[in-house]
Amino acid sequence: MKNSKKGQAALEFLTTYGWAFLVILIMIGALAYFGVLNPKNFLPSRCTFSPEVDCLEAQIQTTNPMLSFRMRNNVGSTANFTVNATYIGGNVIDATSCTSDFELRAGRVQEVQCNFGAGAAFPAGDKAKFEVTVNYKKVDGAYWTPVKGEIYGTVNG
Repeated sequence: MKNSKKGQAALEFLTTYGWAFLVILIMIGALAYFGVLNPKNFLPSRCTFSPEVDCLEAQIQTTNPMLSFRMRNNVGSTANFTVNATYIGGNVIDATSCTSDFELRAGRVQEVQCNFGAGAAFPAGDKAKFEVTVNYKKVDGAYWTPVKGEIYGTVNG
């Protein structure tokens, strides 16, 4: 008789906490389904390059699908720059990459605009990620130096 009371208590314990655990799993599933638990919503926008080339700010636009960012020449002398931005993440159709070439004096800021063409479509409100490769050569130098960077942010409408 004593063993049956222990068995009944164990069964009641498992049933009660089993239902509670099931309700918690359903709530987590519902939150994930409706996008509340989407980690992309919590990641901040960022524009990071290397110390030689400083990324000051960036903007991603859905109209005329475009990536714009401002960079500073921290190389220490005037240099020629080749910038290539490639789309690598998000919900975008037919986006490839863009290239820009310019000369920039030491400490100066240059705005770079990458137009991705009418075929690309950056949905407003989505997050987009770009890999940026900056190659620079000092005006009196002989070699090109590559610098990798990343831009991640929310697409503006």
